[in-house]
Amino acid sequence: MKHTIKLIAISTLLLSATAVQADWKSDLKDAAIQKGNNTAAEKLGLATTAPAGAKVYIISPKNGDTVSSPVTVQFGLSGAGVAPAGTQVENTGHHHLLIDDPAVDLTKALPASDQVVHFGKGQTETSLKLKPGKHTLQLIFADWKHQPFNPSLGSDKITITVK
Repeated sequence: MKHTIKLIAISTLLLSATAVQADWKSDLKDAAIQKGNNTAAEKLGLATTAPAGAKVYIISPKNGDTVSSPVTVQFGLSGAGVAPAGTQVENTGHHHLLIDDPAVDLTKALPASDQVVHFGKGQTETSLKLKPGKHTLQLIFADWKHQPFNPSLGSDKITITVK
């Protein structure tokens, strides 16, 4: 009887170890496929499909506001989540702020510049030092590789005056 119990216990352990090994191999295979897909999407410049119903907006300042520098800009988002750049999780992305209407191609990864500010750590607000005068601001929400979604998710463009 003791030998039967030991045999059953050993068999159970072996079967458990085999199942864990199979899960580990499956997880590794899935991760390799995902990495390959990510690399291909990045190299081919394939846009990620926009989360259904997602909306991007500027909470503050409001269109037409007169403000002082530095200007605090708060980003709004509904129907999607915020994740750092490089993190590929379905229905997430990160913000980019377009300042003074730079020319950008919304079918390609957004270049970082003084007028195209990346928030790749997942930030949802910023403080901008702007010169006195009129300025435009617009948010663009982009995927893990800084590429705008398809269709693109952008806020309305607002105009503010810095005194």
